[in-house]
Amino acid sequence: MWFNNIVVYQLSGTVQKNAEEIEAALEEHRLKPCPPHARQSQGWVNPFNDIEEKRYSILGCHILVAAKELRLLPSTIINAVLEEKMNAFELEHNRPMRRAESLQLKEEIEFDLLPKAFTVLKKDWLYMDETRQWVVINGANQNKASELMTQLTKTLGSLAAAPLSVDADLSELFSLWLREPSSIPEGLSLQKNCTLINGTNDKSQYSCKDIEHNKEELITLLEQGYTVSSIELAWLDRIQFTLTDNFMLKRLKCIDYLEDAFKDHAKLEGAQEQFDANFSLLAGEIRALLDFLIATCRKKEATTIPEKEPVTCMA
Repeated sequence: MWFNNIVVYQLSGTVQKNAEEIEAALEEHRLKPCPPHARQSQGWVNPFNDIEEKRYSILGCHILVAAKELRLLPSTIINAVLEEKMNAFELEHNRPMRRAESLQLKEEIEFDLLPKAFTVLKKDWLYMDETRQWVVINGANQNKASELMTQLTKTLGSLAAAPLSVDADLSELFSLWLREPSSIPEGLSLQKNCTLINGTNDKSQYSCKDIEHNKEELITLLEQGYTVSSIELAWLDRIQFTLTDNFMLKRLKCIDYLEDAFKDHAKLEGAQEQFDANFSLLAGEIRALLDFLIATCRKKEATTIPEKEPVTCMA
């Protein structure tokens, strides 16, 4: 159990449902088979095949799995059938099909083909952390995360939440760390990758794969007006990750101690016992890492930028 990318939402208040009520709401909005003429259906599924509940709770967290059943009907197939029928129509009626006629025919073709299309199931894992009042989503796409939060809000009735952020210019902070690596707070270490974006109209992007060997070029680009959109870091030799300027964590990788801990968990008997141990470790590490990153923005030595006002952070 590991989240490769995370988007975190901060709840503005406690969830007005207990564990049993959450379970009932998830069951009411469970995934149902995709109707024959529908493109997709969505709902909640069991985290594990051998339990009936749609929610698995451990360490103050409710683990949920959102799912979609999608019908695979590519537009190329519809267009191929449409072209064939349009050609046949033109031969029979000695005239091309009018636009309104072709649009109606296309709808009819889709309607006929949808029930015959294969379906696939896609799952998204997330958990509600009652200790921090967070919703942690395993994903790297903000739009996808927003869609999942809309689904969760619809399920629970009401849920006031917003993406977890810090009241700081992270791009400016990343620039400081690239210029002056000694300014990076204790506990963090700079890794190899970063991404710079040109703030002008062309929006050109520069992806650096080796910060140390390209430092002079990076400094030059920063002086030319480029901003840092993401930077790769390591935290306490436990987690390596990429932090973006909108406070998303991508490409999380456990290292050293954590890597050894997960290997030890693989020796436990039973898949459930292994999952519990792995998730407990994951949730605890994410709490500690996010707490650290939020607190880091509050430290004057980490956020002071020459000739500018100090940046503060608010969770």
